[in-house]
Amino acid sequence: MKGSMSMLLAILTLAGTLTLPSMAAEPEDEEGTAQEAVQEEESAQTDETEAAEAEPEPDPAGTVSWANLESRIRSGSLSALILAENIGSIEVIDYDQMAQDIRDQLNGIADLQWMMILMGDRMSANSLDQTYDSLRENFDAIQDGEMQADNADVVWQLEDTVNQVVSGGETLYITLVGLEQQAADGQRGLDTIDRNLEQLRLRQQLGQVSQQTVEELEQTRSQTVSQLQTLDTTIRQMKAQLQTLIGETPTGEITLGPLPTQDTMEWEEPDYEADLEAAKAASWTLRDAQKTLEDAEETWEDARDEYRLPSEQYLYQQAEHVWNAAQFTYDSTVQNFEVGFQTLYNTMINDQQVLEAAQSALAWQQTLLETAQTRYDLGLISYSEVLTAQDNVAAAQSAADGAWRDLLSARTSYRWAVESGLMQSSNTASAS
Repeated sequence: MKGSMSMLLAILTLAGTLTLPSMAAEPEDEEGTAQEAVQEEESAQTDETEAAEAEPEPDPAGTVSWANLESRIRSGSLSALILAENIGSIEVIDYDQMAQDIRDQLNGIADLQWMMILMGDRMSANSLDQTYDSLRENFDAIQDGEMQADNADVVWQLEDTVNQVVSGGETLYITLVGLEQQAADGQRGLDTIDRNLEQLRLRQQLGQVSQQTVEELEQTRSQTVSQLQTLDTTIRQMKAQLQTLIGETPTGEITLGPLPTQDTMEWEEPDYEADLEAAKAASWTLRDAQKTLEDAEETWEDARDEYRLPSEQYLYQQAEHVWNAAQFTYDSTVQNFEVGFQTLYNTMINDQQVLEAAQSALAWQQTLLETAQTRYDLGLISYSEVLTAQDNVAAAQSAADGAWRDLLSARTSYRWAVESGLMQSSNTASAS
């Protein structure tokens, strides 16, 4: 139904209340009533306990946790709140009452037209035809369920947009955690440079290395410091964005809680075919493409009925080409969706393999560190070699953490696709 939403926004709706009749209860024996009361109380206590266990603790001031991130975005983001209110404005519509209001308006216009005709003012009466027809169109749309269906699609689209806001916040969170680790890695690298620089300066005094060698490392240190300062600025800016999403003043100063670990994250093994069908059913993108296709088909059918004269055949052929193009566009949209979903799935599988390799590399570096510590204790190597082994373990740990962030991001994107039909890239969160 074309134009129903614009007309809908111009129609005033009346809210009604529904009073349910009270039900008379049959008498029961006192013992049975007492037992049921105890059971109900125990059940209520159990429900409260389960709810308390399922709901995460509120975040302390100045912090945000992964567990509370989605709820805080939905309740704090102005964009999400605006969308939620728009959704609410549609969901509260009483279509029965609206139909009655329109019926009353139609009857009022018809009565007014009749009076004008009796008074000889047929021109004024005819001027109301357009208003009458517009109201009649909306009345018929309600009776046929078209307006309800159109508004359901609008709610679908708005909810999809809210989901985009939330998922974008999750991606930002994962990215920030990665950037903070990158900053920590950079600081560790700076500490290593300082350690090496101290040794080089001592050797330079002993005449073992040139002044140029020392200056080159000093230059490297300056560049590292500059890069860390730039990274710190980026982190502050992105934290301000995150604060805006959760409804806080964007100061750039907020502490992020740790990401869930692989051991603590609940995750069901994916079923590709079933998940793909669920994603398609939940996708607003595919629904919108379907609506566009249906509109194009309706236009083509109208053209087929309207353009029957030989001189009008080109108009019919033109409409037919538009209809054919619409079908190809729809097929392309479905194809792109399927390819995108497959990419999400393959990314998730690949990231799992990368994580396993990174964990194996970490275990090997930890073994080498233990060996180095043992050799140092025996006086076989210098402590500098132990420090180097520690740096290698830290680097391997950082790589494993980055691999887990990539996998978490991939799983999160896949979940959004399956549950909400939301298609997004999962390769932007590593920052490692």
